[in-house]
Amino acid sequence: MTTKTNVTTEAAATAETDAAPALDIPIVIRGRVIEPGDDALEFGGRAGARFRQADPRKYAGDLVLRDPGDLRDLQATPIDEIIDFLAELGPRLDIDKNPLMQTAFRLALDAGEMTAPVLRPVYEQFPAMFHRDRLSGQVDRMVGKAYLDGWVEQGRPGTSTIRIRAVGTRHLHIIAGNVPVTAGLTVIRAALTKADCLIKTPSNDPFTAPAILRTMVELDPDHPVTKHFAVAYWKGGDEEIERQVIRPSRIEKLTAWGGMASMTHIQKYLVPGIELIAMNPKLSISIVGHEALEDTAAMRQAALGVALMAGRMNQTACSSTRVVYVECDDGEEDLERLEAFGTAVHQAFLALPPHESTAPKRPDPDLEDEMRALALDDEFYRVIGDTASAGVVVSRTADEPVEFADRLANRVVNLVPVPDISRVPRWVSEETQTVGIYPEALRERLRDDLALHGVQRTLPLGTSFHQQSQADREQTFGMPHDGTEPMRRMVRWVIDQSAEAV
Repeated sequence: MTTKTNVTTEAAATAETDAAPALDIPIVIRGRVIEPGDDALEFGGRAGARFRQADPRKYAGDLVLRDPGDLRDLQATPIDEIIDFLAELGPRLDIDKNPLMQTAFRLALDAGEMTAPVLRPVYEQFPAMFHRDRLSGQVDRMVGKAYLDGWVEQGRPGTSTIRIRAVGTRHLHIIAGNVPVTAGLTVIRAALTKADCLIKTPSNDPFTAPAILRTMVELDPDHPVTKHFAVAYWKGGDEEIERQVIRPSRIEKLTAWGGMASMTHIQKYLVPGIELIAMNPKLSISIVGHEALEDTAAMRQAALGVALMAGRMNQTACSSTRVVYVECDDGEEDLERLEAFGTAVHQAFLALPPHESTAPKRPDPDLEDEMRALALDDEFYRVIGDTASAGVVVSRTADEPVEFADRLANRVVNLVPVPDISRVPRWVSEETQTVGIYPEALRERLRDDLALHGVQRTLPLGTSFHQQSQADREQTFGMPHDGTEPMRRMVRWVIDQSAEAV
């Protein structure tokens, strides 16, 4: 009887979701807000949320800036004025005060994989992202204000014949929706590099970027920054739109975030004249030294670190750990300690505060099937937990992650014993973004090899950039992203040479 009631309740909830009206989202083009009308198209998010938008095919020609000379107004705007404008925009993105951001939150919650307690703090970050000191620090470190505002002499006064300027360009940004701050980062980077920017939104977060731009329009529809942004959603692979937009006469830079299929699809449009700034799909790992197996306090500390590395944003981010390499030999005593560590990680997952991590929105049936199959093979694996709350797969064979390691989700990690922990750098690549390491001495020992093999960030296990004090946080202004400096690549670096010294 209980099962029948649960099924009926679940079916009723599903029917209610299906019956809910699709949310209207606008196309925003250089200060003009285009709401969906009678000819609007309806789209579906990956998790079932539905939304309506004006047909983007009708506006494809307006989404991009045809004449690069029309960037003169933004090029002539001092960068400090742009920073002032963005800093004024930031407080208006407060989710407690902005109905547009509230709607963006609700739609991202319906369409994405994060739960409300995890997603809410993500949206609460937006005002701080637009803080004046942060914006100014990014420009100073990544480009240089003087280069954005004019020609910078390269020689001493009276001897200089060479000048360099960073010139804004026309962009298409195809953004990812797993973490909504991507929309904010895109707006900031484009504005600070004096770019004309078209943002293609993702189906699992179609409203955050329009919400930011609509708030910008409300602030000042005629500001040069506002006049050089556009945002729309279209289904990936719509060649009717993409062939109008992705051509060298209309864009010069293409920044693409996404999975392998999306990145492969976009390659066909790359011709001379269009530079790809690729935010390729990434995976992250953790590395734990033998110290974590040697006493209870160290095990508890390392277990919490692993849970945080995997649990933050409910394992949806590129920085989320999926495989944990643990310094451990193949003796039964060490393997028993590894299993105890797995139990400690599982307990740490369940004890995380809701703002850090929660049980997933729904079980992952395919991953659950894989874990059940491994549970039957107790000679080589131990399975703790499940995909409905959190889980740990403990491999008992040295150096061998599970075959489906790249599909681990729902707060599930794979602990892999490694007798020689110095071998781990050989197994990473450019696809490896973040590596959390315990203890600190091991991080210092491995960081050079990890960097040589492609890793883009190493840090103490369980930490993040967001936990620092204000003074320390200044160190993060203008940090590289996935091993590159995207803002430096977003501008065109132009050389001017004179016949005589000035």
